[in-house]
Amino acid sequence: MAHPKAALIERVQAEGRGKPQFDTQRSGPDHEPVFTSHATIQGTSYGTGEGGNKRDAERRAAEAALKALDEAALATSSVVAPNGEPFEGPWPVFEQVLAASLQVANDRVARELRGEAALEAVHAFALRLYKGALEDLGEVVEEDA
Repeated sequence: MAHPKAALIERVQAEGRGKPQFDTQRSGPDHEPVFTSHATIQGTSYGTGEGGNKRDAERRAAEAALKALDEAALATSSVVAPNGEPFEGPWPVFEQVLAASLQVANDRVARELRGEAALEAVHAFALRLYKGALEDLGEVVEEDA
């Protein structure tokens, strides 16, 4: 399997979105530094990671960004409408709104969740945020049956 940072670079470039940037900051005492890295794509943060060194922080940020990209793809491909029927769409895709929704959802979902439970919780929360943002923008109109 490719290193997460290399996989992220390859994926983003294949999508024609340039090269992801990693902004890494160091904090903590000299004997126990903490590095925090943010993976951004075209100015939007897609993932954050921490580690005891720059390489680990950037790897974790890349992993988080890949997960956010996967969740964004999932959110636009398998949505269930309020009536329980599969939503055929299309919803307009505003990349920055979607990315922000995923980031907020990822930050706010309970940290003790793991695996599929965490993925489902982030997915559901991000979907609610994204739909609400689209409604606020006037892009989604609920029709009465």
